[in-house]
Amino acid sequence: MLDKKSISVLRAMSKLAMGSAYKVVTTDEIMAILAQKSQYDNDSLKEIISFLEKQEYINIKFSEDNTYCYSILPKGSISLEQAETNSKSHKNKNNKFLPYLFVAISSFIGTILALVIFFALVP
Repeated sequence: MLDKKSISVLRAMSKLAMGSAYKVVTTDEIMAILAQKSQYDNDSLKEIISFLEKQEYINIKFSEDNTYCYSILPKGSISLEQAETNSKSHKNKNNKFLPYLFVAISSFIGTILALVIFFALVP
């Protein structure tokens, strides 16, 4: 299983490749797509890319300094799809709780208003 940083780098590399067999990019291009650029520097990005290659998420044809020629392997595509479905299901779980919370708060407010009216009318 990949951590959040590895998934975000894999997602950025996948966006750059856009289904092509092999794509040549620099680390600067990858960092331009990443949402939280402050967490990444060239060394950490190189480590993540080498980890993705060792775990067979990507295939690197060649690399020089900050330039990579790579393709996304099926294992990488599948893990990206799983990450997307996990994030969607997590968002849906939070949304299922909101109607119950609204009903509970409305019931409480209704009860308080009924008590206030009752005690205001009864001498």
